[in-house]
Amino acid sequence: MPWWFPRDIDDKHKERDMQKIDRTWSGAVGLLLALTLAFTGCGDSRPEGMPETYPASITITQDGVPLADATVVLYPEDSSLTRWPVGGTTDEQGTAALVTSTQYEGAPEGHFKVIVSKNVTEGDPYPKHPGQGATRDEINEYDRALKTGTFEVYKVVAKEYRTAGTTPLKVEVTSSGENLFSEDLGAAVKEIDVQASATSKGDASYTPME
Repeated sequence: MPWWFPRDIDDKHKERDMQKIDRTWSGAVGLLLALTLAFTGCGDSRPEGMPETYPASITITQDGVPLADATVVLYPEDSSLTRWPVGGTTDEQGTAALVTSTQYEGAPEGHFKVIVSKNVTEGDPYPKHPGQGATRDEINEYDRALKTGTFEVYKVVAKEYRTAGTTPLKVEVTSSGENLFSEDLGAAVKEIDVQASATSKGDASYTPME
């Protein structure tokens, strides 16, 4: 997938559209990784057409310090692999064991760009979704917490590492290698995510979802 720098207004539109694709794809993979914690044991049979996967892990640090609880996504340079999302979440040592399509150990062979993101919350705890099977009251309580809580969400990984279009990090997964990767992100940042933050006071104006 080609990437370019803006040279005129038309190029700026193209770049903005590509960034939207990056964010959508990365967000979808992040959601799939989160769902893995709730849904496992979905069967050993692999989907038709799925490539062979090979054990792989990546260790992420910031200024040499392990970065825990970060979401790592491998964006394939081969567009035919985009249907098989690869990623993981780092542990306390900053290491993520990579999985494909949320449940298959390892990653397909190929060249990948590495996307890393992590958010931290200050103030009230960030509301936790009650999950599938939640009652209407539980859903409303979650919705109330999102809309009336007082918390701020910050991105702590530099912007360049958060999209496929800008990340300088690349890895190659091979069928014969150990596939043990490590990357350092330099200094941490603290960039507020306005859309994810909530600074409301009280809930007098809150209307429950219908």
